[in-house]
Amino acid sequence: MKRFLIAWFLALSIAASGIARAGDSVDLIINAAESGDDESQYFLAKLYETGAGDLEKDNAKAAYWLKKASDAGNLDARCEVAVRYLHGIDGYPIDKAKAFAMLQENAKQNHPASLREIGRLFDAGMAGFITQDERKAFNWFMRAAEVDDSLAAVFLGYYYEMGKGGVKQDYAKALTWYQKGVSQLDSTAMNNIGVMYYHGKGVARDIKEARRWWQIAAKFGSKDAERNLEIIQDTKEE
Repeated sequence: MKRFLIAWFLALSIAASGIARAGDSVDLIINAAESGDDESQYFLAKLYETGAGDLEKDNAKAAYWLKKASDAGNLDARCEVAVRYLHGIDGYPIDKAKAFAMLQENAKQNHPASLREIGRLFDAGMAGFITQDERKAFNWFMRAAEVDDSLAAVFLGYYYEMGKGGVKQDYAKALTWYQKGVSQLDSTAMNNIGVMYYHGKGVARDIKEARRWWQIAAKFGSKDAERNLEIIQDTKEE
């Protein structure tokens, strides 16, 4: 298993840097995947999904290896397949019961993304299947955040910012959770901290600091931050 992990990180660094010899490390991952290693199967699916690591983007191969990894019990893959069943995407038929059962099985092993996805189901509700329940959503988000899911931390921050899910509005706690998301380089958390500085929620209103956070969030891919920067481009800093 260690050699497979080494191959993953090598392939990831190669994909990020654009080095031409990506094929060497990708071959290791392909061999491991074909030998039945579920983590390699999942990683190979992500490589085909993004076209990284000297591989051409191939949605069919990505779907094939994702299913292989899921069938082999890989929790990350099972979570992604469950989401596909929930929404009927990428060729998966809508099967809410199956999706929820898969997420619940993952949750028994404290899989961060699965805990968060269950929280999202209760946060939004799903007609004819799950009744919206913000208190339950908050509890699921808390479980996910406690095992370091950055997006769950953002949800918790939003719940405290807005006073949702049976908790009192608490800007200090909201900032704390957003900062936890930032520590994991979550762009939504970065954007939301900018929003709090812009409106002076729990901190002194500081447009300059808001702009700084939005600039950072935009660099990490936040479209909301890009829009916020456009909106305030002519605003004087205080």
